[in-house]
Amino acid sequence: MPCVRVSVEDLTEERLDTGFYSPEFFHSKNILDASGLKYFPLGNVCEPWQFGAYALCNEIEWSSKDFGIPYLKAENLGSPLLEIEGLRYVTKNTHTLLAKSQLKSGDIIVATSGTIGPCAILPKSIPYANSNQDTIKFNPSPAGFDNYFVGAWFTSKYLQAFLRKEGGGAVQQHVYLFNFRRIPLLEIASPAQIYIGNKVRQAEWLRAQAQKLEEEVFSFHNALIPSQSGFNYARKSRMTPVAILSDRLDAHFYPAVVEDYMKSFNLEVHKLADLSELVTNGNTMGPSEDAANAIGQITVANLSSTFLKGEPRLVSAPSKREKFTKTHDILFCNAAHNKSYIGRQITYCHSEDDFLPSTEVMLIRLDRDKVPASYVRCYLLTKIGFIQIQSTIRGITAHSYPEDVRILRIPVPTLTGKEKTDWFKQDDKMDLAGGCFTHSTRLTTAAKLLVEALIDGHLTESDLIAAQKSLEAGDRTADREILSRLTRKGINVAGEPSLFPDLDKLYEALDTLETPEDEA
Repeated sequence: MPCVRVSVEDLTEERLDTGFYSPEFFHSKNILDASGLKYFPLGNVCEPWQFGAYALCNEIEWSSKDFGIPYLKAENLGSPLLEIEGLRYVTKNTHTLLAKSQLKSGDIIVATSGTIGPCAILPKSIPYANSNQDTIKFNPSPAGFDNYFVGAWFTSKYLQAFLRKEGGGAVQQHVYLFNFRRIPLLEIASPAQIYIGNKVRQAEWLRAQAQKLEEEVFSFHNALIPSQSGFNYARKSRMTPVAILSDRLDAHFYPAVVEDYMKSFNLEVHKLADLSELVTNGNTMGPSEDAANAIGQITVANLSSTFLKGEPRLVSAPSKREKFTKTHDILFCNAAHNKSYIGRQITYCHSEDDFLPSTEVMLIRLDRDKVPASYVRCYLLTKIGFIQIQSTIRGITAHSYPEDVRILRIPVPTLTGKEKTDWFKQDDKMDLAGGCFTHSTRLTTAAKLLVEALIDGHLTESDLIAAQKSLEAGDRTADREILSRLTRKGINVAGEPSLFPDLDKLYEALDTLETPEDEA
């Protein structure tokens, strides 16, 4: 850790710990000051607010998605988009009770306890929400700020350094209202704010489109999967047919409820191996053909119950590519300290995914002449599907192995004609959804990098203003020039892959996007 010389005027009686005077903070402050851009304490622009009385936590009543109000926690803040996956809901009475933590569309939420810094803008699709005591909320739009630009500013490395500097606490880090008010709010010309803010808005619309497409796929497949209600999930005793016995003789591998379910419906049931081209664990690295040929490796942290999240770490390409992901592959975690995680999240690969799964990731490649990959994924995400994957776990540490997963039984409907054609088209719809999700992720990264490039001096306000005015006139030339310079690490970073490998695909996705009427 480098030494930091703190000038007398920067010293304060408030705190003398090293975290408050970190090199990261002073480096960020110096660059921000040198940029010549205007910034003000957030409290001078708007008044942030927090949860209120901690005692009220004891009176929270939970609800379902259909009848409740979204209740946000730090894990829902995707910086800067809200993570719908895993969102919980409270009753309307609880929402009224927690008056001091109520939110409305457009408000910005920041995690300020434990993990400090994640943020999200509440989208217009969610008119009201609430949040817990580990977040602070604010809304500078009445003062003329574009909240989506502000969201991008809050994801930047410079703002994050200011936030971490304010964190304090003997056991767990906290940022409080009094010091959150002095967090800087960057002010640039309105067209420049809109240009960056629109990248986040477009990302939000694309994410919503991906979610809509996935819900349509689930709705189609769920209509073909027999109901799983009414079965005795707690029943332990069973008579296991000889036909389904394997080398595994432990009772855990033959859940009684699965056998009850399979007997109850007149469906064809196939072993997963008979429906698949490949069921295998990933590969950590392998021998390299070319050390410079870097590719991404999927780890458990990148998996979700939809599509890959974040950028997989780079590794050199192995000589054999059979374990690389292909379009319509499905992945899940096959090893975890908490065994309930195995099979909980099943990721769907789309046409832009070409990665090498790590050894903790199971790869399933379906024979799509026999069954759509999206149908098998949908079934495995059901309650009984999850039980089946969980039944494969063995060992002192929780592991699921390919030889056990291959003999999982999948009920397959018998379809003909248009029904069968539509069934297989669901894979194409999931591929389209995955493309929307990837474009969305890249756009939020672009917004963050554009803010940082502005502060670093690699872009000017004039560049952003000109690009925005050209877009408003229907000309993407200036926008294309800026986005083509972006790499995953910033503007024109040598040796880094382009953030947008194919801008035409991005523009095509945006042109076919149904922009919400109130955002048009």
